[in-house]
Amino acid sequence: MAINTFAEHGEPEPDDTVLEAQASAALERWLQDHPAVVGEIQDTVRAHIHLQELDGRTREADKAVQAAEHRRGTLATRLDPGGQRIFGFTLGAALVAVLVILDAIPLNWAAQAFGLNSAGTWLVTFILVIASLAAMLGFEVTRGHPRRRALLAAVVTAGYLALLGLRTEFLTTVASESFLMAVLQATMLTAISAGLVLCGSAVIARTRPLSLSRAHDAVRRARQAAAEARAAQNQAAERLQRHIGGLRQMLLPWALGSPAPAGVGRATWAAALERAIRALFPVS
Repeated sequence: MAINTFAEHGEPEPDDTVLEAQASAALERWLQDHPAVVGEIQDTVRAHIHLQELDGRTREADKAVQAAEHRRGTLATRLDPGGQRIFGFTLGAALVAVLVILDAIPLNWAAQAFGLNSAGTWLVTFILVIASLAAMLGFEVTRGHPRRRALLAAVVTAGYLALLGLRTEFLTTVASESFLMAVLQATMLTAISAGLVLCGSAVIARTRPLSLSRAHDAVRRARQAAAEARAAQNQAAERLQRHIGGLRQMLLPWALGSPAPAGVGRATWAAALERAIRALFPVS
């Protein structure tokens, strides 16, 4: 970026070489007499260089955002063309884990119907929990295969009906419940377990695959880095403008009041001095 300390002027003509040399010599003599101005110019130059570095970082951050968005778009087209997967992989896995843990409660009550000891009951409960998790994943795997999904649904339904019958028999024979109450309790437990499995399947269906979830996270991090780089760039630009403002306050009165060489008009001399001042700054 070019730093303009005063109003814009045209570039010097080739026959203005002597005038430019005189302006540079006058500026050098004035700077030698005013060390504070030299320090301010050095600070301004450093601020300008720092801004250029931040400009480069911002451009690199923007390129990183574009690359991350491109990768995410490619994966989304292949893995989630409908844009229905709204849960990140970690969040989706956590929700499924919670549902599986909740499902262990009614499944443990159902496992008691096998009439085993405590260790055997918990072993059956563990097997039933694994089966429930497999059913959740199975409904997701067979999403695009209607026949396989129908077969899986039939197997799961048969399993729950078997648990319903076992639980009903257990309540009527062991707990001495009436047949109606036993059926109601067994149906409630079975419905709760089946509902948790369906909820888990729905969560999995809306959970992004690991690669797509990582791509979303990469886009979020890249955008955050770009925003931070842009904020730092804006701060550096404001700092540079403050330095330029202070430098203008010191140089403008001298440039306007400096005596012009013989035969040189005031406007021409002021323009030459401004070009000499601007030459002190790097141009990008």
